[in-house]
Amino acid sequence: MGLPELTSINDEGELQKMLDNTSDFDERKAIRQRIREVKDVIKKEMDERLKKTETAREEMLKYRHAQANESKERYLAMYNDAAKSGAAGGEKRWNTEAYKRAEALTATPRPAGEGAKLTASSKAAPTAKSARAAFQAADAQNNPQNQGLAAPAAKPVSRSPTAIKDMLLNWAAKMTEGYPNVSVTNFSSSWSNGLAFCALVHKFFPDAFDFNSLNPNNRKQNFELAFKKAEELADVSPLLDVDDMIMMKDKPDWKCVFCYVQALYRGLHQLTPPS
Repeated sequence: MGLPELTSINDEGELQKMLDNTSDFDERKAIRQRIREVKDVIKKEMDERLKKTETAREEMLKYRHAQANESKERYLAMYNDAAKSGAAGGEKRWNTEAYKRAEALTATPRPAGEGAKLTASSKAAPTAKSARAAFQAADAQNNPQNQGLAAPAAKPVSRSPTAIKDMLLNWAAKMTEGYPNVSVTNFSSSWSNGLAFCALVHKFFPDAFDFNSLNPNNRKQNFELAFKKAEELADVSPLLDVDDMIMMKDKPDWKCVFCYVQALYRGLHQLTPPS
């Protein structure tokens, strides 16, 4: 057996069989050398594939985080616009034009090469159309006789912020009822230890994690778990930042929490919680 023959063999298993079947010192030495060469080639190829995969993953994570931040800014812009409308204490209205203006100012380019791969099921930031759909879904939830009826295309959204807040708060309170250390009564302190977010996700995906093993004092772990599982299982972008939630301690910014609960509602409410 000569080296020219060995250099044409790239299968480590085949080389190992040849090594087992010969007792000649020089042949065994040559085969071992070829095995090392094949292993080096395989390792190099694997490293290159891992590097490409990791690079693509990092680009996609940056893209998704940028989308989540944009979505948060658009919702806040729409809410702030609504808060300024009307007299103090009077009726206020959502204006999706504020959402679209913010969207135009913060549009994020997709990662290179991902244009054809991202579909409607990807982490695309919400649009004014999806915002209207969420509000119409809330109307259908409160008015069963309207379910299945599409709103006229030209009719503007006219649901009051107070009604939206109350509907979402009632939904979150109902979905998390009975969970230990969880009491949803507002959009700030009720969410400060992360368990309310975990309870919402667990209600719809009870096999995703053991809720009873969670500790209200492990706030960072609770936030990370809830945001990760909501994204993996319900396609809900992580609009809240874990470090920000930790920093705000017992009183998170209610507007930020409100925006994220809206996103959770969109991703979860159409599902049927396990009995």
